Amino acid sequence: MDDLLSDRMKEELDAGRPVELCVLVETHGSSPRKAGASLVVLEDGSTAGTIGGGALERLAVKEARRALESGSSRVRDYTMNGAESDTGMICGGDARVCLLHIAPGAPGIASMLDAKKSGSPTALLIDMADLENPAAVIVADNEGPTTATLETTAEERRARASLANAATSAGLISVPKACDDKTCSWALSCTEAQTKGTAFALPLTAEGRVYIIGGGHVGAALVPVLAGLGFEVVVYDARPEFAVPENYPAASRVICASFAELASHVTITRRDYVMVCTPAHGSDLEVVEHALACRPRFLGCLGSAKKTSFVHGRLRDAGFSDEEIARLRMPVGIPLGDETPAEIAISIAAQMICVRRNHPEPTA
Repeated sequence: MDDLLSDRMKEELDAGRPVELCVLVETHGSSPRKAGASLVVLEDGSTAGTIGGGALERLAVKEARRALESGSSRVRDYTMNGAESDTGMICGGDARVCLLHIAPGAPGIASMLDAKKSGSPTALLIDMADLENPAAVIVADNEGPTTATLETTAEERRARASLANAATSAGLISVPKACDDKTCSWALSCTEAQTKGTAFALPLTAEGRVYIIGGGHVGAALVPVLAGLGFEVVVYDARPEFAVPENYPAASRVICASFAELASHVTITRRDYVMVCTPAHGSDLEVVEHALACRPRFLGCLGSAKKTSFVHGRLRDAGFSDEEIARLRMPVGIPLGDETPAEIAISIAAQMICVRRNHPEPTA
């Protein structure tokens, strides 16, 4: 679930309007999207996000609108085996979609957003033991696992109202029995959407930021592309004429400081993506050396074959092993025959998508 979807949910709930969260929890055979894909249906009937489009999504949204109207949660199965199947789709698989009714005041929403933004390990844990009444909690590891219910069942909402009337903390209402400590620990350990028995876990930990170091032609072209893919983008440049926020309206932040001072202004974590495109070989190497030591999820640098050989040599001289140097994508980008800054931006973004989705990167 990306930040844009969760932020849209928060807007609706803050405005006092319930939402129906649709999560693709299981697929078999061919399917447009993998488990974990999500969309939200709003009170006005509109949607945000996608579980794959087509007839599957149309039927799920129709069901979600009914569930939203009745204030209920449920699990539905759909087949995609041709004209005689539920959807009429010919993918050849089937899918299970969980519809979760979330009303304003559910404590799990605030917990989810806080944990995601802090970078704490976080997961959505759904108990599907009762297909007509699934329960869900947000599990976060804030120096120890904590849980907060999304109150997806009518029983939970009645319990909270009763506790509130009794002047008792509503945040302490009981978590579904299936979401015990062992299951919560399992949910936090998942690195991708998984089902275990009747439990489904979807990791929600905040996606790493993309740091674009150098806001020239390629950097500027990359910002809107990556922002459109749901990445939070930070632009960093030593040149005052380039480090102008108005030049990058889709960036969350623009920093003007020396490339040599990068470590003083930016903390690169192992979740982050770093794209190096400074105006000179020396500053590229300086930034790459620092970033490589931070072991980000993605590290790319613009460069020709000759420049790549030069950088690799200097990195070896600096004490980096061949295994560490192999983590640097240089020349960066998937080979697309790209030439213009806009085309290069697409090739780099495509490579980042492969990393984000744990998909093999095309090499030719």
